[in-house]
Amino acid sequence: MKWRPLVFVLIIAAPVLTGAERSCTILDDSSSEDPEDPNNPAQPFLDEFTGGLVFWRLTVPIPAQDMATGNPLPSMSVGSVSTLVTGGVTVRRFDISNGLVIEADLLLEAPSASTTANPEAWVGLSDVDDPTGTPGLAAGMRVDDASVLHFQVNGADIGQAAAPATGAWHRYSTTIRADRVVEFRVDGALLLTGGTVDAAHLVRPVEACGIGYPERPKFDNVVARLP
Repeated sequence: MKWRPLVFVLIIAAPVLTGAERSCTILDDSSSEDPEDPNNPAQPFLDEFTGGLVFWRLTVPIPAQDMATGNPLPSMSVGSVSTLVTGGVTVRRFDISNGLVIEADLLLEAPSASTTANPEAWVGLSDVDDPTGTPGLAAGMRVDDASVLHFQVNGADIGQAAAPATGAWHRYSTTIRADRVVEFRVDGALLLTGGTVDAAHLVRPVEACGIGYPERPKFDNVVARLP
């Protein structure tokens, strides 16, 4: 019968084929690889808020995902009718040992006759791990309710300037260099360099919070990455 030689060849080849398959499985096995360090800014963080507020630990009252406003849509809307701070800190924390750039688009509107809480907002490296609702930052910028821009390091002001115009999106960028000296930029323009982030803040989350009603500040395109 002519099929017998074929069966014989398949029987002989079976161990070889099985061994080849086993070898491929071993070569492709990545279970022994070390997991990525969640604090490592070499893995950039970006939140455009398209998936809600899942990357944040939120204050109470909580902010909102604003589907009607964004740069582009949607954004995170902070502020509340209760006039309390809303916003949050990222679930992920960032090691600043090799430097860190924190960027965010921020929209602030001018108060109106119906305003019950003048808009203000802040964004940067948090000085704490939990969303406390206080405006102190380890490194970052705060626009107060009088449209004054505060440059903050270790929870305190190291300088001030006039805030950019209301009613338009502006890009706020805080660069913590590897020597932990901080550079502050708005819309790409360097406004101040100074201060040194304390070693107590080497690993912290990013914070984005604000006050305002009914003119609620909006955040979009929050980034944390290596310089």
